[in-house]
Amino acid sequence: MSMKMSELVKLTDTSKSTILFYVKEGLLPKPKKPKPNLHLYDDKCVEMIQFIRYLQTHFNASISEIKTITKGGKLNLERGFESLLDTLELMMGSAHNSTYTAAYVMTHYDLTEAQLAHYLESGLLFERDGVFSDKELEILEILLRLEQLHVDDKLLKGYVMHARAIATLEVEVATQMLRHTEDKNKALKALFDTTLILKPYLCHMQTLQTYRQAEELV
Repeated sequence: MSMKMSELVKLTDTSKSTILFYVKEGLLPKPKKPKPNLHLYDDKCVEMIQFIRYLQTHFNASISEIKTITKGGKLNLERGFESLLDTLELMMGSAHNSTYTAAYVMTHYDLTEAQLAHYLESGLLFERDGVFSDKELEILEILLRLEQLHVDDKLLKGYVMHARAIATLEVEVATQMLRHTEDKNKALKALFDTTLILKPYLCHMQTLQTYRQAEELV
């Protein structure tokens, strides 16, 4: 099914200029032109525009970041679970242009190979295709500051343990939802909301409430 620009604007509540910009940037497919003055857009553009705006609204994702997961047609909601993985990669900084080798990281932060291996094996730091991004360097600096302050590592071990447990539950639920729900896009949207919005909200609010309770006891 195809639609005119006016229909696409109305269905997505997005301006014509913004839609044309998305097309220019390669985020949307170019329209078909059966006649010189008639441009028809695929109805899948509606979901794509909503998804692009979702990333921009909730995560301040830039066009360049979103384009990173559109390469090779990867940003396709019909891919279901894989689309969720691509989006998680995006939110965790995989779109950063700068990458660093293990040798650079060890030299720059005066780390031994054993120290770097410890962070990786303990689940506190991750390699991305054999290299590190700006996000990993940011996390590493935090870890090093905590070490300088002699912070008990049971807190970090707790983060890793609970993060793994929650991730396991998320994968189980996501797999069931996508397998047993006919409306894949609706299920995928629920997974995005749950994983990328609800989870951080609950974690941060629980932390806030706990700190407030601790303050009352002081």
